[in-house]
Amino acid sequence: MRLSVLMVLGLTACGPQSVRVVMNAENNSGQAGFATLTPLGAARTRVEVDIAPSNDSRPQAAHVHEGRCGQIGPVKAGLTELKPDAAKQGRFTSSTEVAVGLAELQRAEFAINVHDARDFSLYVSCGEIK
Repeated sequence: MRLSVLMVLGLTACGPQSVRVVMNAENNSGQAGFATLTPLGAARTRVEVDIAPSNDSRPQAAHVHEGRCGQIGPVKAGLTELKPDAAKQGRFTSSTEVAVGLAELQRAEFAINVHDARDFSLYVSCGEIK
């Protein structure tokens, strides 16, 4: 019996290791928060973004870009638009499965960017994947 319990505990401790990305507010938006990246096998990652509310309740576009915050390159993967989440006091959240493995995202320089709902060219939050 003890061996079985230890085996189960050992297996659950070896599950996917999530990575937390700090999302910093940009352009005086106040929209700071976090993104959580969870591996879903070698070639897929769940990206969950949770940032402070915007003054505008419309959905906000978000992407994983090549490069770093302040030096953004091409889009690597699109993310589900962030929307107000009533269960989280109106914080803007999204959850997306992307066809890129977490190891690949950590090997090169990638950042998560959230765009302003009123002006797509304006970034309101950015976090560097490490």
